[in-house]
Amino acid sequence: MKKKIDIKSIILLEVAFFIYSICSMILKSVSYTNELSKIIIAYLLGVFVLGIYAILWQQVLKRMNLSIAFANKGITILWGMIWGKLIFNENINIGMIIGAIVVIIGIVIMMKFGEEEK
Repeated sequence: MKKKIDIKSIILLEVAFFIYSICSMILKSVSYTNELSKIIIAYLLGVFVLGIYAILWQQVLKRMNLSIAFANKGITILWGMIWGKLIFNENINIGMIIGAIVVIIGIVIMMKFGEEEK
């Protein structure tokens, strides 16, 4: 069934992936500690955030086709780079930037031409 994609659906999709990227950042922070209590709290927080993401993901799928929605998951690569730089002070090199640009171009192409399926 073809579903019409509107701006609200796209915003909901991007918010869902933003929240998903927060979970990845939380779970990565666990690798910087040896305290069991902090590890447990981080994992519980990660599961909670994934629960919110799962609810949003189901709302997205009500509004758009799975192929279009899943193609946008690549945006989490960009969020991962941003979190890595801001929180973990990781370096961003030219290869990472080129890769992120290629992913974004792919997402735009899928959003533009993916609607024309069947």
